[in-house]
Amino acid sequence: MFLKKLTKIDLTKSVAVKLFVVISAVLVITFFFPAGESIEFDVKVGDVWNSKDLIAPFTFPVLKEKAEYERELEEAERSVKPVFLIDDSVSVKSILNCEEYLKKLWVDFSKSKTNIEPQIDSLIKKYKNYLDSAQVSSLIRVLQNGEFLHLSSEILGTLKSFYKSGIINILKSELGKDTITIRKRNIEENFFKHKFMDINDVEIITARVASSYNNQTENFRNLFSAIIRIFIEPNVIFNSKFTNQNIEAAKSRISKNIDIVAENEKIIARHDRITPSAKRKIDSYKILKSERAGSLNIYAQTIGKIGHIAMIFSLFGIYIYLFRKKIFFNNSKILLISIIFILVSFLAFLTNRIQVDAPIQYLIFVPAASMLLTIIFDSRIGFYGTVAISLVVAGIRGNDYTIALMNIVAGALAVYSVRDIKSRSQIFRSLMFILLGYSFGVISLGLERFIEWDMLGAEMIFILVNSAISPVLTYGLLIFFEKSFKVTTDLTLIELLDYNHPLLQTLQAKAAGTYHHSISLSTLAEAAAKAIGANPVLAKVGAMYHDIGKSVTPNYFVENQKEDKSEHDSLNPIESANYITKHVEEGIELAKKYDLPKEVIDFIPMHHGTTTAQYFLTLAKKTSKKVDEDLFRYPGPKPQTKETGILMLADATESASRTLENPSREDLEKMIDKIIKTRFTEGQLDECDLTLKDLTHIRESFLNIMLGIYHQRISYPSERTVQG
Repeated sequence: MFLKKLTKIDLTKSVAVKLFVVISAVLVITFFFPAGESIEFDVKVGDVWNSKDLIAPFTFPVLKEKAEYERELEEAERSVKPVFLIDDSVSVKSILNCEEYLKKLWVDFSKSKTNIEPQIDSLIKKYKNYLDSAQVSSLIRVLQNGEFLHLSSEILGTLKSFYKSGIINILKSELGKDTITIRKRNIEENFFKHKFMDINDVEIITARVASSYNNQTENFRNLFSAIIRIFIEPNVIFNSKFTNQNIEAAKSRISKNIDIVAENEKIIARHDRITPSAKRKIDSYKILKSERAGSLNIYAQTIGKIGHIAMIFSLFGIYIYLFRKKIFFNNSKILLISIIFILVSFLAFLTNRIQVDAPIQYLIFVPAASMLLTIIFDSRIGFYGTVAISLVVAGIRGNDYTIALMNIVAGALAVYSVRDIKSRSQIFRSLMFILLGYSFGVISLGLERFIEWDMLGAEMIFILVNSAISPVLTYGLLIFFEKSFKVTTDLTLIELLDYNHPLLQTLQAKAAGTYHHSISLSTLAEAAAKAIGANPVLAKVGAMYHDIGKSVTPNYFVENQKEDKSEHDSLNPIESANYITKHVEEGIELAKKYDLPKEVIDFIPMHHGTTTAQYFLTLAKKTSKKVDEDLFRYPGPKPQTKETGILMLADATESASRTLENPSREDLEKMIDKIIKTRFTEGQLDECDLTLKDLTHIRESFLNIMLGIYHQRISYPSERTVQG
């Protein structure tokens, strides 16, 4: 039952869906707002403190700058030397194991040194974990040469000397420091790392010692190196636990504070200029005040943030409700606007989170949002949206009045640059306008704050980046929004005016009369739309495509007949009316096949509304007293917009004008008046927003166009006699 009700909900108009979208956007943006201490006030060095004297209500420490404190922590961590422990058990165990191993070798090999060859295979298997077959053979030679006892003595002596020096378990080249700490019980002592050996040193020294035995056989030298490698192990072991303890201890000795402000001490006086020292005190006060507030006040502040954003959204929402109801009642468009707000808010959030010594607040691409809102909707939505977004960004940036003002100025100029956009490439013209707006703001406010020239230069570089990226971002996001939300912008409509469009090409080839009728109609509709403040581009495109259905059966329409004989001569009035009215349905199918926007498709049924095929209805009434008018009626609906209402009037006017021969101004006025009056009294204009004032302007517009078409040419005599 619930699912059935859910499927019946119109998601595009549901109030619940609208509230969900708006509330979700408010909550998401609330998350982007900074911690409480940043909301109360935000100050910059060089600004003038215009509030009342700021007196400390409690004693608090003046905190170091976050970057400075973190830098000192890093330095403290770098100053700590890695801690190593000497594990004596390793050296003892290694030497004992080596002694035992050598004794075993002596016992096993010396027992059968006179007859050892047959036992080589079994000895190799027994000692395979230590020696390979070549080394076993070398051992046999050493035994036979009487070198084994000397070899054992040298190996053990070398091992003891290595362990006496100490072998660390990390390569010295990887330590990164020249000094290490050796911890014995609870006492730590620092040593140069070169006092100790690592595995590389062991390898090098072992090879050097082995090569020094010139008077010994090669078998002796090879076994010396091989057996030492088997038993040598590091005995100076890195200890991460004690190292981390030392790091934490070093960090704990770094103070967060540089000064103390006593209770009732003046932090800054009214009209004083904010110095770096004063800014530190103010920032410290904000942070510590927030920490003292407690969790209850944090929850209250979160509610305040939600209210803050809701106020801004409400102002913009009221404007949309009062003046752009079609947007307000379209949840898809509300979602689109919310996404734009969230994207810009997220950029503002990132500029707060990324701690760099650069004016990255100028990389919040508010002008891109301004242009998107203008192109997708109109310039007024673009401007009011810019103001709302700029206020949200200012809130996220800690109520930064400066960034709000500059974004409003740059965004407003961006709106201006695309308000009459005619092609996508025109988006990039806005670069100069955005740069101009930001430059004026940066220079003006910078001079007011006595900003340093190098900082001013850095800000100019960042606004140049913003000015360059905003048009690119707008271009990319516009395509995404058009496809994802099925948005029809003026740019989409302008592209449909291309005469090479397949539908217009087909119409021209199959129904030339209808094609030229559509072109004439587009001129009438465009002029009338301009006269009453409707969308002239939409009206013109709608006129170009309103009769595309006639290309299916073109010869059934009088403007396409090439001979005196009509296709309707063999049909009864009902059949003829069916062919005539059917072009609406066929036009809609063609439009959907070629993926025309819904706003353009609406012109196809609405330009006839629910009128009748009057000629064939009259013909039917002559032959029968009982006639069902619904069989001759167009399917509708009636025009729902000013633009479709204009087209209905223009279509009837243009069609009627073709029946006049050399009409005078009075003839044209009467014809236009009659058509407008008829459609008005029939109720065909009841569902669109056309007012009586609009109808007057439409009448004047039609008349001016018609007079231009049917103006009387001045008669010139074919020949003049010039008398002299």
